[in-house]
Amino acid sequence: MNTNPKIEHLQPHKWQKGHPSPNRSGRPKSLKKILSDECNLTPTQSNVAILNLLMHTKCEIEDICNDDTQPMFSRIIAKSLLKNYNSGSLYALESLLNRTHGMPRQQTDITTTQEKPIFVSLDLDVR
Repeated sequence: MNTNPKIEHLQPHKWQKGHPSPNRSGRPKSLKKILSDECNLTPTQSNVAILNLLMHTKCEIEDICNDDTQPMFSRIIAKSLLKNYNSGSLYALESLLNRTHGMPRQQTDITTTQEKPIFVSLDLDVR
């Protein structure tokens, strides 16, 4: 067997078929799955809740984090927002806005130096 020398040292640790899985707990649940399964929220309800959280001041977000009567998902999101705010990162905010409003439209401009036009044909005849 011809192996890559860069990963040869990993071969003894490679998972062998028939042995127990190294990742017994499986893939982590997504926020969408947690909100629907554990909080019984529809996607629309969770989006509204996220947008409402984003409208609070820093002091209000801190209060939500420390209030045991708040829903768990609100506390988790508030904690993430505070952590990112304190580190100067916009990652949590960007992720939550992408979740509620979708990714921003991206535009691509393609220019070519080819002088002849390119024609593409598609044959739809069934044979």
